[in-house]
Amino acid sequence: MGDLEPWRHAEPTPWSLGVLVTAVSVMFCALTLVGVYTLIGGIVRWAGLVAVLVVALAGSWTLWEFRFRPVWRWLVWGSLTGLLAGFGSAIALFALGQ
Repeated sequence: MGDLEPWRHAEPTPWSLGVLVTAVSVMFCALTLVGVYTLIGGIVRWAGLVAVLVVALAGSWTLWEFRFRPVWRWLVWGSLTGLLAGFGSAIALFALGQ
């Protein structure tokens, strides 16, 4: 039986550029969620937390399908890590009363 997904083993993994793309994705997503919390949480604190939860869940749900694609996997895992970090930061800001 042949390989049903030939793109998985086609080329060597570009680790250096992939880790750079992942790091940029982490920072972008984490800072985006902190910005969403700051913007909406400045009006109503709990609404900021709800908005961050909605954005994080929607982004994670959308990106999950691409996690095994050769190029997209770097963006996906970086973005998922950034969404998790941003959600944790929003919870910390909420707990601190900011």
